Amino acid sequence: MIEVYAEKYKEELFTAAEAACKKLGVDPVDIDVEINIVSEEEIRTLNREERGIDKVTDVLSFQNLENISLPFVKEDYDDINPENNSVLLGEIFICLSRAMEQAEEYDHTVEREISFLCCHGMLHLFGFDHDTAEKEKEMNGLCESILGEIGQTRDKPFEKKESNFRSGFVALLGRPNAGKSTLLNTIVGEKVSIVSWKPQTTRNKIKGIYNEADCQIIFIDTPGLHKPKNSLGDYMMKTAVSATDGIDCIVYVIDGEKGFLPDDNKNIMGYISSGYKVIAVVNKVDHITKEKVMQILTALNEIKELVAVVPLSALRNRNVTPLIAEIKKLLTDTIRYYDEDSYTDKNMRFITAEIIREKALRLLDKEVPYGIGVEVREYSYREDGSIIDINADIICEKQAHKPIILGKGGSMIKKIATYSRQDLEKITGTQIFLTLFVKVKEDWREDDLVMKSIGYDKKDLV
Repeated sequence: MIEVYAEKYKEELFTAAEAACKKLGVDPVDIDVEINIVSEEEIRTLNREERGIDKVTDVLSFQNLENISLPFVKEDYDDINPENNSVLLGEIFICLSRAMEQAEEYDHTVEREISFLCCHGMLHLFGFDHDTAEKEKEMNGLCESILGEIGQTRDKPFEKKESNFRSGFVALLGRPNAGKSTLLNTIVGEKVSIVSWKPQTTRNKIKGIYNEADCQIIFIDTPGLHKPKNSLGDYMMKTAVSATDGIDCIVYVIDGEKGFLPDDNKNIMGYISSGYKVIAVVNKVDHITKEKVMQILTALNEIKELVAVVPLSALRNRNVTPLIAEIKKLLTDTIRYYDEDSYTDKNMRFITAEIIREKALRLLDKEVPYGIGVEVREYSYREDGSIIDINADIICEKQAHKPIILGKGGSMIKKIATYSRQDLEKITGTQIFLTLFVKVKEDWREDDLVMKSIGYDKKDLV
């Protein structure tokens, strides 16, 4: 059943929620949904505690079920509210002040805006999303259809029109340790992806978001292209391949120190032959002679199908601006997919795990092999919001690795915790209380269940 916890606009919320159910062919009696109208401070707290961002948004949806399929069949789900025998679908929180601001901005009634946000939230609970232009169009179309059926029409279109605004998705690809993560962090201006001398440290697609007044570029960082040796390696390669879905171009990063290798040429030609627009980046030019840079550029200029070739130093932020200019020429969308102050789509649990893993890899150097994972078991704000408590496990494959990670008298794990905390406090602007433990899970890289528990779920690649 649908429960609305608001005195004002209760009727509008209930009507919109029921209309959304009707549109999707769902009996409202079969689902359990709570809809709340909250203050700016309340929704800021929810964003901070659940999403790791300190901001006010217009609506938040907390989906209780994953992999919902339509038509909705109640008997397909086990998560039932015993009080009313309905499927626990989730909660919606609408910020009243933001709804009022947006109603004025779009020149329609607050009732219309409240109803729209309710429909938007309901669609999220049923598994709809708007992370691509097609999905955005589908969600907005459904919302408009639902509101039209209950008489909440509008005179103006929903989307803001931004003159000359362009956006799009860009995949960062290349061989291991070419500097893709460093380039992503430099462009975005925040620590989005971990950086290590060890190859293949990036294990998951990470979106870094670059914002300007006239553009938004969503970069997808990927694991380095390599031949997989285990289940984790297979996951990483599937991640790299899936990163090219729906993109405007590929930025292929070449390690200038290693030169333009046959595998680089093979990869670039493969992407070009598949119809992708490719920009070649020669990274680490500050570490090699001008003669070697010219040698690589000459070889790349032989590939006429390349959109552009850009030599740069990601580490020193040299010649990165021309790369941005070349990418902007290829953007095809006009939608701002993320808020202007967003720099990644990953939540703080994911970023926390990545930063801890980075520090462990750096500090342990060659003492412990590459098989390190991190599971964040707790990420919570204290009541006054002044401190974030984080508890995490560093997972290793061998019992012999545990004392190395701990160090004499716990000295090594204290260093890992200290450096991780410093980075996290810079990102969050909040004091961090971080506790680390070490757990041994033998051959975890071959165990899909363990991989899923620490953030590498193969279902995410579908």
